Amino acid sequence: MAVSGYNTVTSFFDESGKFKDHKVISFGGVSSYNEDFRPFAEDWGRLLVKNGIRVLSAKSSLNARRPLSRRNPRIGIERRIEDLAPFVACIRKHLLVITGITVDVAAFRKLPTHFYQTYGHDPVFVAFARSLLKVLEFTPDNDKVSFTCDDDEEAAVLFFRLWRKIKKIFPGANAKLIAITFAEDEFLFALQAADLVSGIMRLEAGRKCCGAQYDYVALFEALSQPPQKHEKLWDLQIAFGDKPTLIGLSDSLKEARKKPEADDNTKSG
Repeated sequence: MAVSGYNTVTSFFDESGKFKDHKVISFGGVSSYNEDFRPFAEDWGRLLVKNGIRVLSAKSSLNARRPLSRRNPRIGIERRIEDLAPFVACIRKHLLVITGITVDVAAFRKLPTHFYQTYGHDPVFVAFARSLLKVLEFTPDNDKVSFTCDDDEEAAVLFFRLWRKIKKIFPGANAKLIAITFAEDEFLFALQAADLVSGIMRLEAGRKCCGAQYDYVALFEALSQPPQKHEKLWDLQIAFGDKPTLIGLSDSLKEARKKPEADDNTKSG
């Protein structure tokens, strides 16, 4: 029998930077109700065609020394900002929430030993947990959450285990979280959007944390400005994971522990 009475919030998240190579990593993305992604995809697809590309990759597109494509051979920072700004505008026009967390890798490495027993030694896992909890926070109680991450064979199994742990220990999470999937961004425009969001977040965090200057401040400002009347964007939250913040997140996990909810709360007979 079909289930009714709720809407599904779908979230798409991606990592930017690997902790072995970068001082700061980020895990960011976009969330909205399912029906919002159709007009978003139509506009995003038109932008891809206009620029002559099949996939918008933050790593390649933020390299202004190389053209986006044969159709768009423009190079240089100012021109690249002009070309990427419509993608940022597309996200804000159609989708409800932009959120994510950046993690100071040096601070992460100084955390108490017990912290790693929950999250492991890669900061992306604590970033994943925080992002998932943030989605749960803004999702109405009666609605459901489907979470999609960029496909990463090494991380996928641990993401799934952490997802299951959060379902068990956080009140209400078991009822809200209905799916976690892993997909190729080539086929899901929203994952490309998550990649762009996460990449811009990491650059800005590097500036705040480490004084690393970058050329795309204008894109971060366009991404993070207050919502405008013509935009669907409802909320934007970007957290910086310094040592106190990370310890606070770990403590909140401990405090939220409760008796595991029976899985049959969401199963039919």
